[in-house]
Amino acid sequence: MSLFFLCRSGHTLLAFWFSRQEGKLNRQQTIELGHHILKAHIFKGLSKKVGVSSSILQGLWISYSTEGLSMALASLRNLYTPNIKVSRLLILGGANINYRTEVLNNAPILCVQSHLGYTEMVALLLEFGANVDASSESGLTPLGYAAAAGYLGIVVLLCKKRAKVDHLDKNGQCALVHAALRGHLEVVKFLIQCDWTMAGQQQGVFKKSHAIQQALIAAASMGYTEVRNQGKKCCIITKSPASLIVKSF
Repeated sequence: MSLFFLCRSGHTLLAFWFSRQEGKLNRQQTIELGHHILKAHIFKGLSKKVGVSSSILQGLWISYSTEGLSMALASLRNLYTPNIKVSRLLILGGANINYRTEVLNNAPILCVQSHLGYTEMVALLLEFGANVDASSESGLTPLGYAAAAGYLGIVVLLCKKRAKVDHLDKNGQCALVHAALRGHLEVVKFLIQCDWTMAGQQQGVFKKSHAIQQALIAAASMGYTEVRNQGKKCCIITKSPASLIVKSF
């Protein structure tokens, strides 16, 4: 008997054991169940016979076994050490991708993953239609969190999904200001180059010029970055201990 067969059988037994527990599974148990369902892969070969993909059947299995799919997806374990495959299974089972977490002022999952820099998880949530502009109680959106943390790749992903670059949090700050406050030069440069007049933006409410002025003030207050308007161009001047770096675009 092969080791692979023994391991797969073990996962199958554990999956059925979790499924037969009395009462609701907690967050930890739900994630463990998802792990064993994926490893057991008992629907392999069955999808062709029934005309339903194995991933859908696995999602149905976990949905029938627990009512805590959303809480498991937003659990601290899955937020800070996300399992992409199990997360996908939870979502297929019916987990709420816009579920509010217990961290970052009750921020939605997408906000937390953007703040932590988990690009794969952000991409997964966006794939399933997560609200790109959902905000925490402080009014900060995923774009704001990603910009503040300096994760350019996530900022680009969110902007491709038409995240509002002119969104203001409860302190009246947009993502550009948050990036400037922390000296994230590449993020600042990218956000300035974005089209702030595209459909869906709050046209006439908060213009790019206003954002750049705020970013200049915010960055200058930190003592290392300056953003200036120079006609149709923007100039970013970065202070460092050894030199003064000037970039224009």
